[in-house]
Amino acid sequence: MPETLLQERKPTSREAIDLNALKAGGFIMQRQANLFSLRLKVPVGNITADQLLKVAEIARRYGQGYLHLTLRQGIEIPFIRLDDFNVVTGELAAVGLGLGACGARVRVITACQGTAICTDALGDTHSLARRLDACLYGRAGLPHKFKMGVTGCPNACAKPQENDLGFMAVMEPIFDESDGHECTACSLCVDLCPGKAIRLVDGKPVIDRSKCFHDGRCVLNCPTGSWRAGRQGWNAYVGGKWGRQPQLGVLFAEFLAEDEAVALAEKTLAAYCRLANRG
Repeated sequence: MPETLLQERKPTSREAIDLNALKAGGFIMQRQANLFSLRLKVPVGNITADQLLKVAEIARRYGQGYLHLTLRQGIEIPFIRLDDFNVVTGELAAVGLGLGACGARVRVITACQGTAICTDALGDTHSLARRLDACLYGRAGLPHKFKMGVTGCPNACAKPQENDLGFMAVMEPIFDESDGHECTACSLCVDLCPGKAIRLVDGKPVIDRSKCFHDGRCVLNCPTGSWRAGRQGWNAYVGGKWGRQPQLGVLFAEFLAEDEAVALAEKTLAAYCRLANRG
């Protein structure tokens, strides 16, 4: 990693350093001579107020006083000199911040707020994303970069279909009037269903499962409790990407438990390393 490289020797010119090694460790060469953009690792897009203050201080002291927010919920500090690399990374480490991976590695896992914050969320995105981060983040030796995203409901704010591997929390609704949960034919579920999958037949809701988005709105908003949650878990999408030839990922597995999602990520990455063409 760049930290080790620079601790062993402190080169003073571009010719004396391994630019690819620096980039792989989050120190990205700018178009301006001898200046670099320092990419931070911000798992799940969460950073503490104290950490953010330190990042701002470093940008003022060693950069040009501003930050760049990346598309993968990260932070970059532009205009850092190579000579300041060690002191800057040391100050970041003191507040628990490390550098973000670049190059042909597993990139930081992005995620929406999930059930920690969002009223629409069906799954704990932070839990799954942090587990994926702990076991896969930064893994090297890949044919190309590998990106993952986790979203808490079918609103898909974290864009799981646009990642190499994406997970989306889902819920299967079940209509059940047992235990005194009698439907009053209020039609709220009909009105709220974004897929128009529910209609009233003889005063009772009937669902067309081919149209259901599994977003759980009928369950979460039913005033009588006659809609309840059936299967819950994570849908997995594989093969999404942007770039010169963008494509959306395809649905690969449904209603996975968190442990199953982590295991699938390991297997998917292994298959990618075994089968993909370099680059």
